[in-house]
Amino acid sequence: MAFPGHTTLLFCVLLLTISGARGSDPELTKDFSVPPGVDASKLDGNFFTYTGFRGGVSTTPGETGSKKATVTEFPALDGLGISFFLMYFAPGGVLPPHLHPRGSKLIYMIQGTLTVGFMDSNHKLYNSTLEEGDLYVVPKALVHYMANLEGDKETKVIFAFSSSNPGSIRLPENLFGSNIPAKVLEKSFGVSGKVIEQLEAPYH
Repeated sequence: MAFPGHTTLLFCVLLLTISGARGSDPELTKDFSVPPGVDASKLDGNFFTYTGFRGGVSTTPGETGSKKATVTEFPALDGLGISFFLMYFAPGGVLPPHLHPRGSKLIYMIQGTLTVGFMDSNHKLYNSTLEEGDLYVVPKALVHYMANLEGDKETKVIFAFSSSNPGSIRLPENLFGSNIPAKVLEKSFGVSGKVIEQLEAPYH
């Protein structure tokens, strides 16, 4: 996986920037957090190393693929207020409207172009088209989307979060895959029951 030469520097900048704002992770009162049952005296550099991004990410036509490094995959992040995702968008790939309840997101463009946008609490859309080297920030818990719509090449991005476990709620699955009463959805969206059935079908 070939990243531009300045990616390593950007990685460090992202790390320092986000770690300065601990997000919703509790502040540590010691150097770092040690998992329960682990002897801290036996830890070495391997504990603070994550190799899960090696080899990049696989995608299929029109889809997306990702790898993540949250506290679940990388326990050394516990209490540090940071996590990272590596995501590839095949041409036509879309990450549908979603939100992260516990962290802000900083997007760094490695390759390609990406259409992005988030909506604030007044329903205003802040959209942009990103290119290689660009940054874009999504404030904590705001609904946003991303899509590779501009060309025929794969897009590669890094997401840095202000939480070691930012969480993710995808609106389509959340609304149409959680068994909300159909009448509630019909009234909320002003559509017929048949439309709701069609929207729910992929999630049941």
